[in-house]
Amino acid sequence: MTTNAQEFNIEMTSVPKEHVKDVLRALLHSIFFHRLLVNVAPRELRFLDTTVATTDNREVDHLIEQRATEFFQTISSNNARQGKIAVLFYEQRDKKIWYPFSKAKELVCWERWAITINLAQPQSDLERQRSLRSVEHQLSQCLLDILRCANDHKEHIPSIKTIEGNPFPYHVTILTQSESWGAMIRRLLVTDAPATAGTETDTTNAPISPTIGPSQQRGGGGGGATNFGGDGMARPVPGSSNSGGNTSGHQSPSSRSPRRFE
Repeated sequence: MTTNAQEFNIEMTSVPKEHVKDVLRALLHSIFFHRLLVNVAPRELRFLDTTVATTDNREVDHLIEQRATEFFQTISSNNARQGKIAVLFYEQRDKKIWYPFSKAKELVCWERWAITINLAQPQSDLERQRSLRSVEHQLSQCLLDILRCANDHKEHIPSIKTIEGNPFPYHVTILTQSESWGAMIRRLLVTDAPATAGTETDTTNAPISPTIGPSQQRGGGGGGATNFGGDGMARPVPGSSNSGGNTSGHQSPSSRSPRRFE
């Protein structure tokens, strides 16, 4: 357990708009495959001729599809040259308060994945073919980076204290064009923190105070967007599990990071 949010940065360059959704789907599925720490049945999907390990969680699938659509609409509506989206994972803690017989909870962000996608506008068939080859190569490298980051950095993951449902709330947010990473974090602290129902503690009647600790950076750039449903988060349901390792740029279900219980 840690008070700091570990940060990983993933960046892709020269991505044509027609490939943005598939690129983002692949990256988000890969992150959730390694960090959705519940029992799931692994499966494989193919994006741009690249195999990606995913979970069988329908709510995560729906969240990713929703965010990919919103991300594409955002960059298309203002002819943006770059888009940023972030995935944040939280733990729920008892909040220290001075009032006797009072109980409160706070959400503390323990990991943040910042994704930056830079756009390209190929003008000819030859340029489109070259762009596609470049995107496929970059995507394979980014998936390998996600695998390495997830497997090499586990000490900051909080102990799992329940086997019922999802122990760690999560949030996927898209940055607006005028929003900085710092502004996104401040916004999440105030308005867009995920709900906690379905996690290890029922906080229906307890106040929630989200907290994001100082970051420890690794990699390139990326970041944040909107709420999922009325409460701002998706809550996964358990299935069956698998674990193991992977040595290629493509991912397989056996590469899923191990769960840790206390």
